[in-house]
Amino acid sequence: MYEKEFSSACVRLAYVCTRKKFFCSDVRMVVNIKMKILQVKIWTKLLTVEIKRGPTMDTCYRSYPMMPTAIFRNQANYRYFSKIFGEKDDLYLTLNEIDDYFLQPKQKADRKGIENKSTLDPRNKKEVAKVCYDYSTHTLRHTPDIFDSKSPSIMNCNTHAFGVRIVKALQDCISLNSEDFYKWDSLRLIRTKEESQFQKFVFDYQEKNKEQLYLQTKKLTQLYKQWYDEKIKMLKTRIPARTYNAHIGLPHTKVCKAFLTDQIAEISEPIVISSHRGFIKRVNEEKTLSYEVLARNIVKYAQDYNNSLEEENRVDLSLQDDFLTNLKKRGTPLHTFYIPLETIMFLLIAGDYADLPAEVLFEIKKIEPDVANSPKLIIMEEPLPSRVCGWHTHKKVVEQAVLALLSIEEKQQNVPLERESIAENVKEDLKKGGTLANSLEYKLVDIETYMRSCEFIKTNTCKFSKTLIKWTLKTVESVTSPEIYTSMDVINGIDEQHRDFLYMTTIKMEYKTRFGCEILTKYEMLREWFRLKFIKHPKIICCRLDVNTYQTMAKETLTVERLERSLFTTYNLNTAQILNNLNEFLKLLLTMPHSFYMLRYNPKFKDKLILCRPSEQATQNTVYLHKLLQTNPSDLAFISQENYLPIANDVCSSMHLKHKVIPCAFRPLSTFGKSRQKAFKMLAKPLNDRDLILKKASGKTEIKLRGSATRKSKTRKRRREACLNVAEQEKERTDLQKEIESDRMFFVN
Repeated sequence: MYEKEFSSACVRLAYVCTRKKFFCSDVRMVVNIKMKILQVKIWTKLLTVEIKRGPTMDTCYRSYPMMPTAIFRNQANYRYFSKIFGEKDDLYLTLNEIDDYFLQPKQKADRKGIENKSTLDPRNKKEVAKVCYDYSTHTLRHTPDIFDSKSPSIMNCNTHAFGVRIVKALQDCISLNSEDFYKWDSLRLIRTKEESQFQKFVFDYQEKNKEQLYLQTKKLTQLYKQWYDEKIKMLKTRIPARTYNAHIGLPHTKVCKAFLTDQIAEISEPIVISSHRGFIKRVNEEKTLSYEVLARNIVKYAQDYNNSLEEENRVDLSLQDDFLTNLKKRGTPLHTFYIPLETIMFLLIAGDYADLPAEVLFEIKKIEPDVANSPKLIIMEEPLPSRVCGWHTHKKVVEQAVLALLSIEEKQQNVPLERESIAENVKEDLKKGGTLANSLEYKLVDIETYMRSCEFIKTNTCKFSKTLIKWTLKTVESVTSPEIYTSMDVINGIDEQHRDFLYMTTIKMEYKTRFGCEILTKYEMLREWFRLKFIKHPKIICCRLDVNTYQTMAKETLTVERLERSLFTTYNLNTAQILNNLNEFLKLLLTMPHSFYMLRYNPKFKDKLILCRPSEQATQNTVYLHKLLQTNPSDLAFISQENYLPIANDVCSSMHLKHKVIPCAFRPLSTFGKSRQKAFKMLAKPLNDRDLILKKASGKTEIKLRGSATRKSKTRKRRREACLNVAEQEKERTDLQKEIESDRMFFVN
C-alpha cells in the first residue's frame, strides 16, 4: 500500500515537471522537500509495523526486490545474520567480532579454533610448528631526509656537485688530479666560513631536540643493562670481594713529563704470537654485511651473545695461557706487560667521555719467584664494565649483535660446502663400482631422512676470533724496552692458516643523519689506529649505521695516515707523543711493589689516575669492589651533560649523494631562481614549539613597534605641516605689511 502511494506521488510530480516549461529555483526546492517528507513518512510507518516482530536483517531486505545472487556466490545468505543473540553460532561470533566478555567458555574455545588456522607441510602432511619469513632480500629502504635551514648556501649547485665528487673520492682514498685539487683548495675560505655557521646551526638543533635524537637508543640501553647483569654475575665468581683504599695518585698520560716535550716513541716489531679462530667470514671487499636485519632481530642476537660469555672467558684464558707459555720459552729476562687493547685505551683517554670504563684491575709480580732480582710481570685485566650508557656502550651492543650475526651466517655458509663434498663422495663411489651411467639408480627417500643428512648443528653461541700480539715501545733514549703482549678481537675472523686477517670492518652509530655523519670519537680513532698498527693491515672499512634503521649511510676507508691526520686536526693529538706518554706511565708502574692493584679514574681529579691497593682498614674513600659492581647502569649522566659530536666535513653520506650537498654546508640556491628559495624560506617550519612561540611573540612585538612608529611619523608630519602653515602665514603678513608701507610712501610723495 505504501509503495503504491510513494510511486503515485512520484508519477504526479514527474508529470508536473514535464508539463511546466519554466521552473524557478524556489519551485524546484519545494518539490524536492515534499518528496523527502513523503519518503520519510512512508519509512516511518514501515518501521512501526516491523518493530513488533523484532529487529532483524530480513526486515531491511524485505522492502527491496530480490536480486540475483550471482555476485555473492559461495557466501552465507543475508537471512543468516538475522538471528537471536542466543542462537548465534561460532561463525557469526567470529564475523561480527563479539567481545570475549559476552561469550561462554565453549564459545570462546570454538571461536579460537576458527581463528587459528594450522599450516600443513605439503611434503610430509604434518603441522608446521613455526613459520619463518625471509626479510634478507626484500627490505624497506629508508629515504634519506635533508635538513631545513633558514639561510641558503653561499655556493651554487654546480660547486656543490663538484665538492661532493671530491669529498667522495677522498673518502675512498682515491687520489685527485692537480686541476681538481687546486680548484677544491681555492674554496677553502668559503667552506670554512660556512662550516662554522653550519656547525652552530646543528648544535642549536641538538640542544633543543636532544631527547628526540636519542629516543631510539632506549632499546640499546636496555640491552646493555642485560649484558651488564650477565657480565657482573660472571665477574663475581672470578674476582674476590676485596676492599681497596687509595695508595697513590699517578699522573694521567695526558700530563706525563714528556707531554710538553718533543720526545716520541713508536710501535716496534709487532708479531702475532697466537690467534684463536672462531669463524671464517667468506666475503670479499665488494660484498659487505647487511646490517638492516638488526632492526628486527637485535634483541635475539644480543641474547645469543649473552649466552656466550663463558665461551668468551674461555678464549681469553687460553690467550693468557699462550702468553705464559711463550714467556717461559723466552731466554732473555725483561720486564713484561700483558695489556688488552681495551686497557690501553683506558690508560690513554680515561675520563674523556662519560660512558667509558673507570676501573682496571691488575697484578704486579715476579717472573721468576725464586730469583731475588727477577724482572717484573704486570698482568692487566680488561676494564670493568662502564656504569654510564652513551655512544660507546651503544656501539658495543651493536658490535656484539654483529658478532652473533656473523657466527650464524658462518654456519649457513658451511651448508652448501658440506653438500658439495657429499655429492663428490657419491660420484667417486659410483665410479669405483662401475661406469657412472650404468650405476645410476633412483632411490626414493622421505623428507625427514633427506633433511637429517643436510642439517647442521644449531647452537645459540657465538664464535670469537681473537689474537695475541707481541710488540715493544721504541724510543730514542731507551736501549732495551719492556715487552708488551696485547690481546684484541678480530671481528671479521682469521683465515684457515691463522696467519693473515680477512677484510676488516668496523661500525659507527649515527644519530644526526639528516645533517650528515658525525666525526669519530677519540676512542674510536685510537682503537682503529692500534688495530691497523698491530695487524699491519692496509685499511679498515668503517660502516656508518643509522641508529633508527641500521642502514649503512656511508662507508669510509680508514688508513693509518688518515687516522693520524684526523687525530691531529680534530683533537690536536700526536700519536708518537701519545706512545711516549704511555711508555712513561708504564715505567711508573714498574716502580710499584708486588701486589694486587686497582687503577681508577675519579672525575674530581682529572689529571690523576688513582692507584688503589687492597686493605682491610675502612676509611671514607674505601671502595668495596662487589658493591661497586652492583650499581645499575644509566644514561642519565650522558643525557644531562653537554655531549656533542660535530658533523664530519670529509664523509659523504647517502643524503649528500642524493641531494648533491657538500658536507657541513647549507643547501644551495635552486636552479629555478631566487623566488623558489624565498618561497621555501616562507614555508619552512620552525624547529620546535619553542621557536614557534618565539616567532609568534616576535611577530606581535613587530606589529606593535610598527604601529607606534606609524603613529609617531604621522604626528611628526602634522607638526611639520603646522610649522609650514605658520611660516607661510608669517610670510604673507610681512609681504602685506611691505605693500602697505610702500603705498603710504607713494601717497605722501
